[in-house]
Amino acid sequence: VCQGAIVSGGQVYRSIVSPGVRVNSFALVEDSILFDGVDVGRHARIRRAIIDKDVKVPAGFDIGWNRQADLARGLTVTEDGLTVVAKGEDLERYMPHGW
Repeated sequence: VCQGAIVSGGQVYRSIVSPGVRVNSFALVEDSILFDGVDVGRHARIRRAIIDKDVKVPAGFDIGWNRQADLARGLTVTEDGLTVVAKGEDLERYMPHGW
């Protein structure tokens, strides 16, 4: 976890967390790389992912837990099961309305 990153009640394991990243309460990040400006919402879960700059991961959102769901969202998933989220990707559009 780099200086300038904020882990506010979330959990981070075996990951690289860049400056300007925020991991909110009850969020879980495992075996991942989060670049500058990533905001991980409450109760979100991230596993085996590379998330590029300025991505907001919505509350309750999962990345890297279900290959088919990640592919259905248009995310890249490598043969080894690593999920890649592009810079500035709008993940909110995959949340049900009213969430």
